Amino acid sequence: MPNRKMVKASKYQQIAVGIAQRIVAGDYPVGESIKSRSTLSSMFGVSPETTRKALNILADLHIVSIKHGSGATVLSKERANEFLENFEATHSLNNQKDKILDKLDQQDLLMKELRGMVTVYLDQTKRVHKKYPLEPYSLKITESVVYLGKQLGELNVWSHTSATIVGIERGNELLISPSPYQTLEKGDIVYFVGEEESYLRMKNFLGI
Repeated sequence: MPNRKMVKASKYQQIAVGIAQRIVAGDYPVGESIKSRSTLSSMFGVSPETTRKALNILADLHIVSIKHGSGATVLSKERANEFLENFEATHSLNNQKDKILDKLDQQDLLMKELRGMVTVYLDQTKRVHKKYPLEPYSLKITESVVYLGKQLGELNVWSHTSATIVGIERGNELLISPSPYQTLEKGDIVYFVGEEESYLRMKNFLGI
């Protein structure tokens, strides 16, 4: 499975968001000094260094001002709200990206399992057919085939070719023992068993 890195907000970004939320909520009014770094660190359960980085983010966005020895002072509730809106939009996009990457990983795994199943099936088929000489022939359905979209039950393949269709590979899916209602589509690979002459009969019958 591909090693795709999932994007997640850092701890100090989360603390910056938490402080901005309190500013927007009015807990920290404009012009008021925010609690000391040690108090904020204890409140959020992080180190003073993490709190310092969080306050620096808010200072860079002119949401707070920082003066050495005086802590941080709230400058703008509006800018705090803009920061939260931008963060939420970015976070939502990251979540969507993570979900898409997760789906792609699941699809990669499914395709790998499917390829393995096809390989096992074909290996088993070959072993059985070596014992009973019934290894299937295969033909790819092209746009020149006159029976595109036709159901197998309508074609009476065996009566025309003495061949029996045992499987149809379509994209990454292998249809084993297809029903009479299965249709032939461009790009399909048809697997069939029969005498050696059946191969040429099938080609002629399908118009390949």
